[in-house]
Amino acid sequence: MKLQRRRYIIHRKFQFRMLGALLLLVVIATLLTTLINHYFFLSSIVDFIDLHGRPPTGSELILASTKPFVIILPVAFLLLAIISVFISHRIAGPLFRLKMYMEKVQNGDYTVKLKFRKGDAIHDVADSFNQMVEGIKENFETKGKT
Repeated sequence: MKLQRRRYIIHRKFQFRMLGALLLLVVIATLLTTLINHYFFLSSIVDFIDLHGRPPTGSELILASTKPFVIILPVAFLLLAIISVFISHRIAGPLFRLKMYMEKVQNGDYTVKLKFRKGDAIHDVADSFNQMVEGIKENFETKGKT
């Protein structure tokens, strides 16, 4: 039986922060590529006019307009990749640390206290994890006394 998810906003603060970060990334990338494209496009038209003494026509204009993409696309891709790594690190880092601490608890270490860095996401998960470990520790201590 396939479970269907009915609520898509389950962690409002986290999801809206990620949405804001992604939208900001898209807006910045769009503005930068538009400005850079216009600069290179206009400069290639000016260069064409200087070289030929007339404005470019049809196919010449298309050729002049594709020239900037050779520069823009690799730079934009590299910048987006770097920024995406930093954004995803705020999620992947805490999840990796949580997994490590879960393995410690699985191996019987109930003294662990999970903390994330200030800028990391999902701090409430660390709090819940610490409460769970404390509850397990208290359960074992109670069972050991009886």
